Amino acid sequence: MRPVPALRMAGCFSPNKGDVMASSLRQITRAAATVSAALLAACAVPQGGSQPAAAPAAAAQCAPGIWFCENFESGTLARWDLLPAGGAATIGKADGVAIVKTEAGNSFMQYDAGQSKGVVAALKSEAFAGVKTADYFVEARIKPINNQTSNKFLCLLGRYQDVNNWYGGCLNVQNSASSKVEFHKANGGKWLRARQFPTRSIVNDQWYKLRMEMKGDTLSFYIDDDLTGSFTDASIKGPGKLGLWLDNRSFAIDDIVVGDARVKPVLLSLDQPGEWNGEVGGAERVIEVSATKTDSSADSFSVVSSDPKVVAVTQHGNQVSLRALSAGSASITFKSGSNPALQRSVKANIEPAFALSAASYGNLAKKTEPAAGSKAAYADGELALSFDVPPVLNSIGSLRIFRASDDQLVDVIRPKGEGNVFGPSPDGFYRGVNMPLMRVVGNKLVVRPHNGKLEYNTAYYVALSDNLLKDAKLAGKPFTGLGKKAGWSFVTKKAPAASLTRLTVDDDGSKADYRSVQGALDHAMKLPKETPVSISVKKGSYEEILFLRGKDNVSIQGESREATVIQFDNYESLNTGLSIGMNKPVASGGGRAVFAVGNADMLVIDRLTLKNTHYKRLGVNGQAETIFFMGDKERLIAKNANFISRQDTLQLNAYSWFYNTLVAGDVDFIWGSSKAALFENSEIRTVVDSTDASKGGYVLQARVSTAADKGYVFLNSRLTREEGVPDGSTVLARSAGSPNYFDNVVFVNSRMDKHIAPEGWWLNPLPNPAKASEKAGWREYASATLKGAPLNVGGRVAAARGLSAAEAAPYATREQVFSAIGWAPKP
Repeated sequence: MRPVPALRMAGCFSPNKGDVMASSLRQITRAAATVSAALLAACAVPQGGSQPAAAPAAAAQCAPGIWFCENFESGTLARWDLLPAGGAATIGKADGVAIVKTEAGNSFMQYDAGQSKGVVAALKSEAFAGVKTADYFVEARIKPINNQTSNKFLCLLGRYQDVNNWYGGCLNVQNSASSKVEFHKANGGKWLRARQFPTRSIVNDQWYKLRMEMKGDTLSFYIDDDLTGSFTDASIKGPGKLGLWLDNRSFAIDDIVVGDARVKPVLLSLDQPGEWNGEVGGAERVIEVSATKTDSSADSFSVVSSDPKVVAVTQHGNQVSLRALSAGSASITFKSGSNPALQRSVKANIEPAFALSAASYGNLAKKTEPAAGSKAAYADGELALSFDVPPVLNSIGSLRIFRASDDQLVDVIRPKGEGNVFGPSPDGFYRGVNMPLMRVVGNKLVVRPHNGKLEYNTAYYVALSDNLLKDAKLAGKPFTGLGKKAGWSFVTKKAPAASLTRLTVDDDGSKADYRSVQGALDHAMKLPKETPVSISVKKGSYEEILFLRGKDNVSIQGESREATVIQFDNYESLNTGLSIGMNKPVASGGGRAVFAVGNADMLVIDRLTLKNTHYKRLGVNGQAETIFFMGDKERLIAKNANFISRQDTLQLNAYSWFYNTLVAGDVDFIWGSSKAALFENSEIRTVVDSTDASKGGYVLQARVSTAADKGYVFLNSRLTREEGVPDGSTVLARSAGSPNYFDNVVFVNSRMDKHIAPEGWWLNPLPNPAKASEKAGWREYASATLKGAPLNVGGRVAAARGLSAAEAAPYATREQVFSAIGWAPKP
């Protein structure tokens, strides 16, 4: 048994992350007898608010104010119904093993997952009989455990009526990293992932304090006393009891407590947590602090710098300003007023003040882009400086751009912790992303200014700090920084005419309208919605993240399918989720796709390569779309083009036609909720999984909204593989496992290499419909080998269907596939 510190009641404390919750829930269940009545009252009753409803009788060994508790110190699971039967197909039937395990004198429940999802345990009714209201919170410590199963969900259940009806607060744990918390619900045997919320990474083999709060129709979820998200649902009203559901994820759970939902945890959150890389004399970091008590009223907080000589702290209400005074590091600690054990911190790394270097390196015209002295620089272009040998970026320092007329600083670009904002769209939305703005290419340092910082027809000069690069040489001299004296100055050219509808993009030519594709898209979004805009992109490599929203009839045509490449390394762990914009210009929240498109009808992508260069690796969430196309009735045309990534290459909605295209990836690399997505005369290539070359993958995951929608159709296409993908290792599709989506996928007259498994489709979870009909589900017609011989499909799973010629007819032409909207696109 651990030493017992002063008791902190549920909702009145926060875990100490450095001690795997030293202030754990276990103290509630084991130390109540030693704690003063005054402390109990302070914790159990919201301060400054109304008294909670009379609590149901406390379970044995629970502290006053706690309605139910379980710490597994009995050494048994006698109060739990393990692996309950009766789950509908979408709920599943778990098949793992649950035990009570003891380590270092501490007992907990551990569940080792089998191969099936389902309810692992449900509390027996008599154990929860004292809880008479549905307005309660349930808290527990949960530790995801690394295992070899393929799926990822782990859910703490409340208002559990039976195996087919419950709410779940869930962790989405994939491999060793995740960035999502989710609400699930089961209602009448139908399982739904009701809501997803981005959060910090959740890793295996670490304890987390989870809290699910149910009050009326509002459900809220917390991790380590940070509110992750809330949503409203009125499906389940009764108190039910507690349970645990998972989808093949081993875990440990301990210290479960239940109490009045009105007793909130003390909260303390910062809008800019983590690290701050500042500079002496630079802009202050302003942090908004949210602090609340157990009754949700405002709480006080304190803030202190570990070294006031490095970082000074000033507090004005809920705003805290950090000012860099000297080079060094300091930890800024925020402490809750009502619970001093609840703390948040910001690590500050402060660089010396920027000083313009007096160094001179001769004529820089041939070593700089734009060339020193240029009178026609592009406001949307990158900057580049060529060194004698490849330079090495440090993690500190900066490049700065000054307006020449008055020495006004207009932009600061740092080697780490950068972001960018694109837009606005016609309806006032922006795409903000985390993205590095510096990179080394050969001997060049290449830098992208923040979007929109440089104005047209304006003179600027560039400066670099002496600590930005390590052991660099420029023009035969050791690099000691670059200042105004060095002479890297330029004048931006006049803006293209606002009325232009035919635009040219070139990364190095002199006659283009823009240097960047996004510069042309920004121009297009300022024109009337229906006005056609043609963007011609010259050969070159364009390192960009793109954004288009609310503008129809945009055509992007490359000069060469292979030599016009738009690419970026964007991925889930860098920019969480998928987004088509926010209504404020902040450098985050813009999602992991290279190209985010929303509410843009008749977008055409032709004769180019769109590539997400992210290379999957263990411990990093590698979902990485090339394009996220979002809409309802909007249409996308992609032809004579390549779309290359690994996981989740295409995320499509509404309507799309891919003609003579290459789509490459490994896991779910074509997915979404398309009403109709046709891949005609195209190559669908499975690439080697960079995390495990022995594995294959899944081509599709369809989440079609209605059974009548055509979904994903492959016509006269080829399913190929990169060298090294094993025979029989890849399936055509796997299901999202939800009754709210339909797995509508059809292959017609398509050829398949030997990497496609004989069974064809993946059955865990089961698809919807569980057995395909001629109009819905997993289907194929006239599949063949790559050489054109009829393919033996006798080993296909029973859930799939082989179509007759008559049944395949609605999918045999693009006019038929898009018949619902009367669309007949032409090559």
